[in-house]
Amino acid sequence: MNSRKKSFLALCFFCVASLAVLGCESTGENTKRGAIGGALLGSIAGGVIGHQSGHGVAGALIGGGVGAIGGGLIGDKIDARSKDQILTSGEKLGISDVIVLAKSGIGDDAIVDKIAKTGSVYNLSVEEIEALRKEGVSSRVLNYMLNTTKK
Repeated sequence: MNSRKKSFLALCFFCVASLAVLGCESTGENTKRGAIGGALLGSIAGGVIGHQSGHGVAGALIGGGVGAIGGGLIGDKIDARSKDQILTSGEKLGISDVIVLAKSGIGDDAIVDKIAKTGSVYNLSVEEIEALRKEGVSSRVLNYMLNTTKK
């Protein structure tokens, strides 16, 4: 297989892997950042190493793909740890905690239950309500959060 064909296949692999990691709606922010950072560092390292053997482009593409996957896996562990810490902690939930739980696929019942058990109270502004909606927090959870000031 010639060098151009290998480079093209490596580029295709990298694109498919990137779309798989970054394209999911439920992918956490740390996973996305890790994949992007890993791809950049992997591309640089792979390009430098590959250049030494005359295959800089292929090295950069392969390094970028491997870096994206590695960085994404590390970021995913950070996202999961954050969700687990929120769920096991007895501390009151902040707005960002509710967003993390909603984005991680936790059901409305579990989020509402956690808000109730921790005694969290919210005095949400219009901007905060819009941000919560934009981040995927359901109307049911939002309504419960809004009603915490009345309890």
